[in-house]
Amino acid sequence: MELEQFKELHARFFGRDLPEDVLQSKAYEAYEEAIHEDEACYNWAITDKLKSKGFDYQNYCCLMMADKVYESLDEDGEIRYDDPEVVINQWDEGLYGIPVHNGSATMVVINYCPWCGTKLSK
Repeated sequence: MELEQFKELHARFFGRDLPEDVLQSKAYEAYEEAIHEDEACYNWAITDKLKSKGFDYQNYCCLMMADKVYESLDEDGEIRYDDPEVVINQWDEGLYGIPVHNGSATMVVINYCPWCGTKLSK
């Protein structure tokens, strides 16, 4: 899918409660496929989301890492330790970790990005 076409579909579909008939449409199916299969569309959508939220995504090794760190924060910018949806956290000290969802704040510290393999610096 061309990026400009994706942007149009993104404006129609993203962040909205859509009726079932729209979710079953060919256009929505193409939009979903593009965001999951087309790197340019995915990168544009994640960049657009993070920019709109004022998140400084450029300080991360890759967009996936930036997005997952952003998703790990609550509305006050604090780590959501008790949320099983969180897959990675970043502490103020610059350390990254994968949460162990055992009811506590246990983390496995990591030294490399799980998505792009870049060595994570402190």
